[in-house]
Amino acid sequence: MEEDRQEKTIDRRFFLQGAGAAALVTAMTSTFGLAGCAPAKSGTSDGNGGSSASSPKSEPSWFTSPEPIIDSEISETIETDVVVVGAGMAGISAACSSAERGLSVSVIERGDTWSGRGFGMGVADSKIVRAAGLSIDRAKAQKYWIHCCGSRVNESLVSLFFNRSGEAMDWVIDKCEKGGVSVLLWDGYSRDPEFPDEPGYHVVFGGPEQSAGRDWSRDATKLIYEDSLAAGAQYYYENTVEQLRKEGERVVGAIAKTADGSYVLYKATKGVVLATGDISGDQEMLDYYAPEVAHCNSKLYTPIGFNSGDGHKMGLWAGGAMQEGHFPPMLHPQAGAYQQSAFLSVNQNGERFFNEATWVNGKSLSYLRQPGQCAYSIFDKNWTDDNLAGLPFGGGMFWDTFRVMGSGQWDATSGQAGVDGAVESGMGFKADSLEELAVACGIPEDTFLSTVKHYNELCAAGVDTDFGKDKVFLAPVVEPPFYAMKAMPAILTIVGGLKVDTNLNVTDADGKAVEGLFAVGNVSGDFYAVDYPINIPGNSQGRCITWGYLVGETLEKA
Repeated sequence: MEEDRQEKTIDRRFFLQGAGAAALVTAMTSTFGLAGCAPAKSGTSDGNGGSSASSPKSEPSWFTSPEPIIDSEISETIETDVVVVGAGMAGISAACSSAERGLSVSVIERGDTWSGRGFGMGVADSKIVRAAGLSIDRAKAQKYWIHCCGSRVNESLVSLFFNRSGEAMDWVIDKCEKGGVSVLLWDGYSRDPEFPDEPGYHVVFGGPEQSAGRDWSRDATKLIYEDSLAAGAQYYYENTVEQLRKEGERVVGAIAKTADGSYVLYKATKGVVLATGDISGDQEMLDYYAPEVAHCNSKLYTPIGFNSGDGHKMGLWAGGAMQEGHFPPMLHPQAGAYQQSAFLSVNQNGERFFNEATWVNGKSLSYLRQPGQCAYSIFDKNWTDDNLAGLPFGGGMFWDTFRVMGSGQWDATSGQAGVDGAVESGMGFKADSLEELAVACGIPEDTFLSTVKHYNELCAAGVDTDFGKDKVFLAPVVEPPFYAMKAMPAILTIVGGLKVDTNLNVTDADGKAVEGLFAVGNVSGDFYAVDYPINIPGNSQGRCITWGYLVGETLEKA
C-alpha cells in the first residue's frame, strides 16, 4: 500500500523561532584569522558536512518535507520488530538492548561500519562507584544540571537519567568485564564548589581499540555491538535512510537508499528508533539552531560528514517537534594544547579577558569570542607546583590529566611531558623571557608585558580585582622558562534535538507521542538546553547508553 501523502509544510510550532537566531548569526559572522592562532583542522567538509559559512535563510530548507517515496520505487521490503537508524553508541545500545529482550532488530547505517568515540561514559551511579565507597548527591547534582540548562529542559528526562543511568552502566560494565576490558573511574573531576563535578566518569581501558590508538570507549561500543550480533541483530551498512514510512498516524518503517541507488523499506512492527547523531555537519542547521557556535573554526564531530541532522529532519516530517530550549554545544578547548588549568589567559591582543578558573564550556565560549577564536594559557617554571596547589580546590578536564582513581595524585612529570609535547608540536611556546614569548605568540609585546605585570601585582596582593578569581588560583608569572599554551575551542557535538517523553517516544509540540517513533542519543532533545552541563563528565556518552538501554525496555512492552 502506498504511504499516506505527507503535508508539504510543517507546523511552525515545531521549530525554534528564527528571528533571534538570525540576529545571533549576524553577530557571529565577523571575519577571524589573526596571525599566531591559525584554526585547527576542521572535521567537516563542503556539502552536507560543510565547514564553510552560509547565510541564514528566512525559510530553512527542512521546513518543507520532501515528496514521499512511493511503493513503485521500492525494490525490497524487510520486516522486523525494531528498526534502528544509526550504528553509533546510542544506536548499537538500542539494538543490543532490544535484541537481548528477544526482539528482531535491523540496524541501518549510512557508513560502511559502526562508529564510536570518546574516552568514557558519565553516569550517576554504578557498581564501580559503589565499590569505591563513593556516591553522587543526586539532588544536588540534578539541581546544578537544571540550573546550567537555564531550567529549559524536561526535568522528567533528567530524573530518568539520574535514576536509571547506573543500571545501564552496570549493563555495559558486565559486557566489558566479560570481554576483558577494564572500566575505571576518572579521578580528575573538579573539586571546585562553584563548578563541581561528580565522580561518575567511567573510563574504558585496555582494549584493542585503545591499543590501536583509537578512542578508548570504542572498546565498550565494540563489545555492545558484538553482543547485539550474538543476540540476533542484523546490520545493513551503506544504507542511507531518507524518509520514514507512516500508515495513518503511526510510523511503521524507514526507507533507505542502498549503495547501488535502489530503495529498501525496513518495516517495524514495534517501532523505529532514530539514532542518527547531531547536526554538526549541516551548516544551515547550525546557523539556525546553534548560531552562537555555528562558525567555530574547529568541528571535531564523528563520523566526519555523516552527522547532518537527517534524523532531526525526518522526525519533524513525521509529526515530531523540536525542543524549545536552544541547542547547546559540547564545546571543549581541545583544538589547542591540553594543559590550560587556571593560569593567566591572554588573547591575541595580549589582554586578559576572563576568570580562568572556570569549567571547560565556559572557557571555550570565552575563547570563541576572542580574535582568531584563540587565547594563550601563560605560566612559568613553577607551573607544576602551582597546579598541584590548586587541584584540591578546582580541576576538571584540561586542568587535571587523564588519571584514573587509585593511581595517585596528579603527576607533575607527565604533566610537564605534555607541555613539552605541545611545544614540539607547535601548540605551545617556551621562552627564556616574556619578550621572547610575546614574539613567539605573535602578540603585541608592550600590551602583553603590561598585562603580565598587572596580573603579577594581583597575585602579590592576593586579590583579583579584575575578574574575581580565587586567591588559590593566582599563580604569578615570574621565573623563566615561560610557557604559552594555545587554547582554542572545538565543537564535539551539538546536544539538542527532537522532543521525547520518558519512553523515548518522539512527541509533537503538545507532548503527544508520534506512534512508533523513538529517538536516542543526540537526535533526541529536552535533556540539554542553553549549555552542556559537565558536572558528570562524559554524560553525553552516558546518555547514549542509558537511552539505548531503556528504549529496548520500552519496545519490549510495545
